[in-house]
Amino acid sequence: MMLRIGFIGLLLAVGMTAANAHAMLDRASPAVGSTVAQAPSRLTLTFTEKLEPAFSGATVHNAAGQRVDSGARASGTTIHISLKPLPPGTYKVNWHVLSVDTHKTEGSYSFTVGR
Repeated sequence: MMLRIGFIGLLLAVGMTAANAHAMLDRASPAVGSTVAQAPSRLTLTFTEKLEPAFSGATVHNAAGQRVDSGARASGTTIHISLKPLPPGTYKVNWHVLSVDTHKTEGSYSFTVGR
């Protein structure tokens, strides 16, 4: 009986962990909050879960709020964002994703070019 109760508890714990899984930003290039000497031609965002490409994306804006990306493409756990030529300054990346387990997450971060 005790073994059965322990096994049921383990199943519940594992089920709750799986149910709470969300695709979160794992790493970015350029890194979150970083300063880079050279302007990148694209950004790469990697997430902790596989993404639904049709419902996942990102944009990049300069300090004036103007969009400076040329589009984003999601595949697997990654979003690649093509960038227009960037002058020195601070840029904000806004991302939104839908993981294959149907959980939505979104966030943002900044990086700086040449300061």
